[in-house]
Amino acid sequence: MGRSASNMSVALFGGTFNPIHFGHLNLANSLADYLHIQSVRMIPCAIPPHREAPSVSAEQRLAMLNLAIADNPALVADDLELKRACTSYSIDTVEIVRQEIGATKPLFFCIGMDALTSIDSWHRWTELLDYCHLVVCLRPNCQIPSEGAFATWIENYLCDDLTQIKKQSHGCIHLCKIPLLDISSTAIRDSIKYAKNIDHMTPEPVVNYIKQHSLYE
Repeated sequence: MGRSASNMSVALFGGTFNPIHFGHLNLANSLADYLHIQSVRMIPCAIPPHREAPSVSAEQRLAMLNLAIADNPALVADDLELKRACTSYSIDTVEIVRQEIGATKPLFFCIGMDALTSIDSWHRWTELLDYCHLVVCLRPNCQIPSEGAFATWIENYLCDDLTQIKKQSHGCIHLCKIPLLDISSTAIRDSIKYAKNIDHMTPEPVVNYIKQHSLYE
């Protein structure tokens, strides 16, 4: 089955992308293949609620993202959150996208297992499944909560059958095993700080942009 088989579905992949790297790109491409959709919308976060504000501007992070995916039709840069001057809450993002695509299209919000295990601290987290499906990428050494009300909530919405999930627009949690590259934005920033090479971590146009603008030094 190719990506075009379900191109009416929409998938969102958010992050600070500070900076974008091969790990992000590999995961986003793998999600497009796994979900059998035409493209994944990558959404840079403007003001993250659970971490310090990014050290470079939103415009620069978006510029690096656009450079990284310029020749990749499976990935689309979306400045939805950067247009808002307030904290980037996921519930606001999925509400806006749901209004945009209508009530019937499947909407996938892609997160890591680490995010799922702390999602009960997110703003209006219990409402997320009213607008989208959560696609959770498994991570090593990160387990689903096994007891308590939060564990029960997750268990109530878990669904292994992706075909069945696509028959509804929202309301499911789906776990997927996608290999993750051992690269992080933090490692890139640290490497730049200590004048180490980052060519193997992020695409050449991004490396050149970072050097041109003296970012992360």
